[in-house]
Amino acid sequence: MDDTIIAISTPIGQSGIGIVRISGKDSFKIAHKIFHPSKNTSLDWNLSFRIHYGWVVDPGNGEKIDEVLLTLMKAPQTYTREDIVEINCHGGLVPLRKILELGIKMGARLAQPGEFTRRAFINGRIDLIQAESVLDLVQSKTEKGLQIALNQLEGKLSEEILSLRDKIIDLLSYLEAEIEFPEENIASLSNQEKESCIKQILCSVNSLLKLARSGRIYREGIKVAIAGRINAGKSSLLNALLQRERVIVSPTPGTTRDTIEEMINLRGFPLYLIDTAGLGTFTNQVEEEGIKRAYSCIKQADIVLLMVDGSVPLTEEDEQIISNIKEENLIPVISKRDLPLHLDLKRLPSLFPGQPSLEISALTGYNLEKLKERIAWLILKRIMPTTSDSLTINVRQENILSEVKTNLLRAKQASRKSLSDEFIVYDLKQAINSLGEITGESVNEEVLERIFGNFCIGK
Repeated sequence: MDDTIIAISTPIGQSGIGIVRISGKDSFKIAHKIFHPSKNTSLDWNLSFRIHYGWVVDPGNGEKIDEVLLTLMKAPQTYTREDIVEINCHGGLVPLRKILELGIKMGARLAQPGEFTRRAFINGRIDLIQAESVLDLVQSKTEKGLQIALNQLEGKLSEEILSLRDKIIDLLSYLEAEIEFPEENIASLSNQEKESCIKQILCSVNSLLKLARSGRIYREGIKVAIAGRINAGKSSLLNALLQRERVIVSPTPGTTRDTIEEMINLRGFPLYLIDTAGLGTFTNQVEEEGIKRAYSCIKQADIVLLMVDGSVPLTEEDEQIISNIKEENLIPVISKRDLPLHLDLKRLPSLFPGQPSLEISALTGYNLEKLKERIAWLILKRIMPTTSDSLTINVRQENILSEVKTNLLRAKQASRKSLSDEFIVYDLKQAINSLGEITGESVNEEVLERIFGNFCIGK
């Protein structure tokens, strides 16, 4: 934490602007060595949040490296609560690299992944929930995901966790007062009252746990597997939904041998469309492996689009495939409706009970919007029926809240069995400590390494 760190904070490549960020007690000192204001104008290094125009110059040989804008930000009103210098230079690889190397030569150390945000957490500007939301913000795939990340960066989930913690502390304080000061004649709670308090807290925990699924979906996306017999039109549908030629489409059976994944934004939800290999019989090991992977994707998918070729009669192979796929969120899709219909539609209700089929044409776009509406309906009604408009929790937070729930259930059971209050107090304290792991009040170094190791170096 005593080191001054430096990193490139913009993606490597050609762009109009690139940013090199320096944070730490020697930031201004390093900037003073390498920055020359234009026309030898004086620069007041005590003024914060000022932008200065000039040049980065190597003090060793006087070589000009780039024309830049230098921003000075004095602690503690900065991202890391340390002195920060940001150098806006041209976005090419060479000027960025040379300024970075010059900063290291002048005494800075190359920042580790996520170290700027980690310092913001350690210095108390943000808690661990907000730190994790920074990564969600950077990696957001939809506007909805972006809004949720912003809400959590503002501290809305932190407020929920702290409110939950306060409820547990209130009950804990009352019970400890009864145990520690019996001579004070403090009115004791009945077992029924204790159990009622714990139930209310459990209700809050369960409400937060319900956000886990929506959190996974906004971070990882909804997996939609496109499955069916060879040459059923799976790749054509993927291309039509993407509105570009992503997959080779050919009348030759077996063109797709492996799974192909692409992401689209559907009604604010990130959808991972997975084009699978054609199902059915195989003639070699490559086709066999492709079919195994296809069935594996189908089992892991949130939604399955099961394609049936409408231009040919239903085959025994089709029926076998349909009988093998019993996913709840399945949409039977009758493809190639731009061609004459040879499929007996009357047989479909018995093959897909309770799952109405939809006729489409990937070539003409017929009913593609209806297919998107059907997918969105499944997401809203079955996959995310309890989604929050403003908050989600990640896997780490979910696991900790599950531990909190276990502690509270034990405390409730102890109250129901009329056990000593010491048993209840112990479990309540365990729950409080666990909640501290979510916000970062009580978290070990290994967890911090795992969290911030997912960040890019410049953040």
